[in-house]
Amino acid sequence: MLYGALTAIQEDGASLRRDEALAVLADSLLREHPLETLPAVPAAIRLVQEVIDDDPTAPVTLAELARASGLSRFQVVRGFSHAFGLTPHAYLVQRRIDLARQLITGGAALADAALDSGFADQSHVTRHFVRRFGFPPGALSAVAI
Repeated sequence: MLYGALTAIQEDGASLRRDEALAVLADSLLREHPLETLPAVPAAIRLVQEVIDDDPTAPVTLAELARASGLSRFQVVRGFSHAFGLTPHAYLVQRRIDLARQLITGGAALADAALDSGFADQSHVTRHFVRRFGFPPGALSAVAI
């Protein structure tokens, strides 16, 4: 089945065959590994996410997130990690990287985008950007994300 999908992808002009092969492959994979329904995110953890999302450039502490959610610092870290697969800090860094990417693709200078997205400086955003995307932010004009 996988071989058929790969062969169909490589053939020129066989779009119907390719689409069918990919649909059959996807259906087979989903039958073997059905999607699990994700548990609802607790309201307190959703509040933590909202605090970060409202202003990802703001410096925020775990104590502030705990106060906002009514949970302990440990409950915030455990609950957030369980709900989103990331610690609150890792989530904050991702939101900042996304903001920096938007600013850079919008024409902002890298140093300005770094500061405006909450990073300490250009090297700080570059280090995290490379870790996430595999290339430096200066290469955005050459690579589509």
